[in-house]
Amino acid sequence: MPKEKTPKNIDITWLNPFKQSETPLTAKLEDYSVSFDGGTILKPKAEVIKKWSYQTSSGSEYATQKITGPATELFNFMIWHEGSQKDKFIRTWKQEKDKYNKSKKMKFPMASSGEQLSEKLTEHGMTPQKFAKKADKDYTQIFREFRGERPLGLKQAIDYSKHLDCDPVDLLFDDLHCNVWGNVDLFNVNDVGNDKYFPCQIIPVVDKKTVVPRNIYRANIMAIKVNSPGSWLDRQTAFYYRTDREEETHNGKMVVAKTRDDKLADIGFEIDMYWFGIYNIAKGGKQQILNPDRDAEKQFITSGPFEFIAPVVSLVHPSAMYKDHNYYYLNTLSAAFDKEQQYNERIKELQMQISKLLAEKKYLDKVAEKSLDATSVAKSVDEIAKINEILKNLYIEKEKDYEIPEDVKKLA
Repeated sequence: MPKEKTPKNIDITWLNPFKQSETPLTAKLEDYSVSFDGGTILKPKAEVIKKWSYQTSSGSEYATQKITGPATELFNFMIWHEGSQKDKFIRTWKQEKDKYNKSKKMKFPMASSGEQLSEKLTEHGMTPQKFAKKADKDYTQIFREFRGERPLGLKQAIDYSKHLDCDPVDLLFDDLHCNVWGNVDLFNVNDVGNDKYFPCQIIPVVDKKTVVPRNIYRANIMAIKVNSPGSWLDRQTAFYYRTDREEETHNGKMVVAKTRDDKLADIGFEIDMYWFGIYNIAKGGKQQILNPDRDAEKQFITSGPFEFIAPVVSLVHPSAMYKDHNYYYLNTLSAAFDKEQQYNERIKELQMQISKLLAEKKYLDKVAEKSLDATSVAKSVDEIAKINEILKNLYIEKEKDYEIPEDVKKLA
């Protein structure tokens, strides 16, 4: 393999190089492995392992590459070189970074400014040079911040966030994560190993994480994911707070609940079962879990008593977790529509003033015919001419406003 040109502090080593004429461009990238070690808590060193699979005349083969360096510089190098796999890499990086932060007892870790800026720029479809020009900043200063040599302050984060259409918090702090400990199917019975899971019964999974919206984050937050194609809840992540209490005040709410039946151990089943659905108190005080999808054939799921009942505090679709180029483009269009609306409201206001003055002029014309005094009429004509000139200039300004795309001008 030819030696790749890399930044000074980034080291690339082939642990298991490609055979024959295969290259990373023709092979299938299987996964990334990310770890953090060495350096300091705020500026650790990182290692990325990339694994490809490919076919040869003798069967399946694998190639493995190790990339190491200071965490921020390595992150920047990877996201500018990973192409279509960039999002997969970023998710893996953030999940492992979250594990590292928690191992260092950092509940709300400060973000590496270089990592956050690089991610936001690639989401926004901008290069560092274009961003420096847009923000009217010296490129040398921007470059140092991208390398992580200069941390962002609050004032700088607020300024940059205006140009990146993001919350300043996103530039100052890492994302918050929690475990997705289970999946749930609302319609079908699933056989997993020797266990059988019924509709709305949560199936445990391991080593899954998700980003948590900051406004609901607590240390005891947990999440499950709905996996039910055809349901309005499909692919939604349900967040709730871990508890050991059972409360009837959650009647009618979407909940996660736990039942326990020691008799199940005698026939080889798990005695603890977890359920997702609508908590309902039926006549006589009987506790029930109902299917949250009204189109499901089976509406009644299980009955109490329950070990705990935890209300779902938020349902989030995965598309809301990550922001791509389309997100920022739509934000730009939203701002353009708002500006177009402001122009239109001002134009409408001036047109109403002209209509009012024309009505007054019509009345003054009749008065002038009787009194033979045209002073008031002349004054009214002057006012109309002035407003018409303002209106004309406003139309010209609107037409020349390059921040409003042509398609927005046509739609607005």
